[in-house]
Amino acid sequence: MIKERNHAFERMNEKLGISVSLPNPGKNTLKTVSVCHFAAGAGLAAAGVVFSSKWCAALGCISIISSVVLRKEGGGDGKK
Repeated sequence: MIKERNHAFERMNEKLGISVSLPNPGKNTLKTVSVCHFAAGAGLAAAGVVFSSKWCAALGCISIISSVVLRKEGGGDGKK
């Protein structure tokens, strides 16, 4: 998904005459970011439950979902 998006942005940049280099994260970077998103999401979800804060719990759930998507994007399903 990241490669497809970067390709689309590169085509748009060429049409506009802009030279912007886009990041292309590796598998290890995506796995690390996935773990960070999961930890932040779990903390937010727990804080949302403890403090009865719906928005905090919702942000935590979104962050956990984001970590799952990033993990799949990085090929980190744990199977070889």
